[in-house]
Amino acid sequence: MSTHEGKIAIVTGGKQGIGRGVADLLAKRGAKVVLVNREKASDAASSIGNNAIAIAADVTQQADWANVAKEVEATFGRADILVHAAGIYPMASLDQMTPEEWRKVMAINLDAHLLGARAIVPLMRKAGGGSIVAIGSDAVGMVTPPGMGFSHYMASKMGVIGLVRALANELATDNIIVNAVHPGITDTEGASGMPNEQKAQVYMQQAIKRLGTPADIAGPVAFLTSDDARFVTGQTLVVDGGWMRL
Repeated sequence: MSTHEGKIAIVTGGKQGIGRGVADLLAKRGAKVVLVNREKASDAASSIGNNAIAIAADVTQQADWANVAKEVEATFGRADILVHAAGIYPMASLDQMTPEEWRKVMAINLDAHLLGARAIVPLMRKAGGGSIVAIGSDAVGMVTPPGMGFSHYMASKMGVIGLVRALANELATDNIIVNAVHPGITDTEGASGMPNEQKAQVYMQQAIKRLGTPADIAGPVAFLTSDDARFVTGQTLVVDGGWMRL
């Protein structure tokens, strides 16, 4: 399938996990992929192929985003797609959590979405439009098992919903659509710190009783960044094996 032929797709957190799954699929469908990662992901870019490139950047820093935009513009002249897959999944109870830990989660899981949009939207306007997809979490609908301790994580992902809706409204006149994909528990490096018994407590309540994979999430992201989704904006697509059916 060549649904993304010639499109310029920026993917944060594209070195591994969901971001890597998204980058692989978009490249396979014809996109020129730009991996944005704290550590430059040149090996991942080479593995993805189709002239993918890697840019080292801290997604919580506006100056780094300005550099990403500058490099993308110099290399491709525009941007068509921005997928925010960078995120962290720490666990800390209310009593254990420090203000610094709270701010770190908010900076990576929420602030970075706004900073990225500020930097990349001008390049989408040059292209005549584009698509932004934020990777959220079905945790926003969870009644979590006791002891999971991730109120900072849930708060950051709830913020993503509000930001997506606001940006969808604001950017519609620029022909830019903005949506979110909310995965369930996915078998990635980022979820490795969650005890297996707690993962099982959650996914055994799903209709499909297994962990999701990056490929399970990449397909819906590919749809939302394709021309087939040009009339879809401000929406949240839950991809969690049927957990939120409950």
